[in-house]
Amino acid sequence: MDSNLIIQREKKFIDEICNTYQYDNNIRHLLYIIIPAFIIKYGISKENLIKDTFKEIQIMISNEKDKHVKAFYSSKIIKIGEEYKTKKYMVLQNYKETNLVDLIDNLVHEFNHAVNSYKNEIKVTKKYIYLRTGLTYRIYQKEDLKFIKKASSYLLEEIINTKQTEDVINIIKAFDDTNPEISNTIRAINQETSHKYNSNSYYLESYVCKQILENRTFINTLANLRINGEIYDINKWFDDITGEEGSYKKLISLLQKIYELELEYANRKLLKGFTLNKIRDTSKDILRIVDSFNQNVNVR
Repeated sequence: MDSNLIIQREKKFIDEICNTYQYDNNIRHLLYIIIPAFIIKYGISKENLIKDTFKEIQIMISNEKDKHVKAFYSSKIIKIGEEYKTKKYMVLQNYKETNLVDLIDNLVHEFNHAVNSYKNEIKVTKKYIYLRTGLTYRIYQKEDLKFIKKASSYLLEEIINTKQTEDVINIIKAFDDTNPEISNTIRAINQETSHKYNSNSYYLESYVCKQILENRTFINTLANLRINGEIYDINKWFDDITGEEGSYKKLISLLQKIYELELEYANRKLLKGFTLNKIRDTSKDILRIVDSFNQNVNVR
């Protein structure tokens, strides 16, 4: 797809939502490149889904300082009559102090969660409501909408989302930097990043899963199920390929363990080597599951 044609095609739509939400010129010019990049990434067949997501979700600016959370996407369940719906928004924190590349990463990362949560977002059962974010979900009591828990698969969601964030930003980096509407932004991004953009989000978890993220069967299947909201049979699909019942749940559990050990390592002042050894052992366990998946896919 020609980036200049798509930018021109989407400019009126972007101006409309920017005027509606009264976004500043900085956000407006970033959306000039982000929304076209999403359409290139997911294809013209997903154009309406992408535009509906950006139209529905307001970007809210906060200058509140937070060392750990730079941005977040929120989807809250509400009941209107007998129907369950969601109220969504996105918050950029440390806005004035965030550099250009981090700001783009934040916007792409959070909107990518939203785009991949748009379809089949809510699943209602007799007792519970499942609110989907990509590959994972939050569980609520149906009776009073009381939050119960967050599924542990959220780490795999973040890993997949981080990879797709990199894909979108690398599409942006390849845009025509002679286009006067975006030239300054594209040149600035390319000056501040290496030839290929790599996100710092969930770096350790993404590194451990690098081999499976390069498996086209894995990444393409999960990408399709995720954007279409058909996530509830992923564990069976994964286990069928590895030939080991419970392997998907074990992978999810090990990723959670890696994340907890990473926090433990960062907070430890003494005996850091002990925690590092546990990280290595857990990484090996993850790689065994990954190897099993990859070998069985290659056989097929």
